[in-house]
Amino acid sequence: NQNFGYFAGGNSPFTQSRVDRIDYSNDTADAVQKGSLNSERQKFAGTSNVNFGYFGGGDSFGGTPHISRVERIDYSNDTATASIKGSLSAGRHSLGATGNADFGYFGGGNTGSTVSTVDRVDYSNDTATAAVKGPLSVARSDLGATGNADFGYFAGGFAPADSSVVDRIDYSNDTATASPKGPLSAVKGQLSATGNASIRY
Repeated sequence: NQNFGYFAGGNSPFTQSRVDRIDYSNDTADAVQKGSLNSERQKFAGTSNVNFGYFGGGDSFGGTPHISRVERIDYSNDTATASIKGSLSAGRHSLGATGNADFGYFGGGNTGSTVSTVDRVDYSNDTATAAVKGPLSVARSDLGATGNADFGYFAGGFAPADSSVVDRIDYSNDTATASPKGPLSAVKGQLSATGNASIRY
């Protein structure tokens, strides 16, 4: 959110449930360990609004089973273990996620093969299973995602070779297939993304 950044899970050398918090007002200090995820996992995606962080999908060490569960961190009580919320429409790993103040969008990933599925989590009803929305234009995994208040961008990834595709989801018309936009400067997978209201990286 506007004050802190949260980093969760991963593999070192086994899957982790740890959550670390960076304080933007003192960003030269080491991150502080906070409450954990409900379970250990890797290759999942996260997005948030000002009050909560949502982590969805992934897998455990060894790669199976693919996880569909969504967990929520409460920023006002971030020493607590993350709460289990509604699931994605299917278990998958290596997906991307972004969103706005009201919804989180989890796109792409691998269920055993690459998929173009986009699931939407409604923050006002986050115990429900995520709603399937318009797909990405190309099925792919290991992609990056970022966005602003109006649009979400999903870029790169494996499809099954490295991709340069940038897809844009219009939140006001999220049942439509994502629109391809100007591609990345090179094909690439396993990337990360961030941005602000005007520019995405």
